[in-house]
Amino acid sequence: MKHSVSPRLRTPTLFAAAALVVLLIGGAINGWNTLIYIIPIPIAIAVALYVLGEREGDAGDVIRKQVDERQAYERLKVQALVGRVLSIAVAVAYFVASASKTVLWPWAILLGLMVVSFLTGWLIYGEHGPWRSTDQTG
Repeated sequence: MKHSVSPRLRTPTLFAAAALVVLLIGGAINGWNTLIYIIPIPIAIAVALYVLGEREGDAGDVIRKQVDERQAYERLKVQALVGRVLSIAVAVAYFVASASKTVLWPWAILLGLMVVSFLTGWLIYGEHGPWRSTDQTG
């Protein structure tokens, strides 16, 4: 007999599990009494995800992971905007760290990751000319 989590409950459950791991690590490092101030935030987010997952509409569909093509395209545009903003932010932070003569290696790693992910995405999803064409007519 197969038991599965309902689509409405899947996202809040995954969020709660990830938050629990982060809270356990944070509690072990910073002390357990610090969790008293932080625990209400992931609980409120999990409850909000559960309540919004019940509603009909775009937000509920996204939480239940039952998106149509339009919603998937909107999500793709949002992800592209986040990627652009974070790429610019990392580059600016690198130059600020360089100008203020602070530690550069974390920003250099992030800049390198940005370049590698851009090139990987270009190789996987970009157009590469006629030699990569799947057209067998020629």
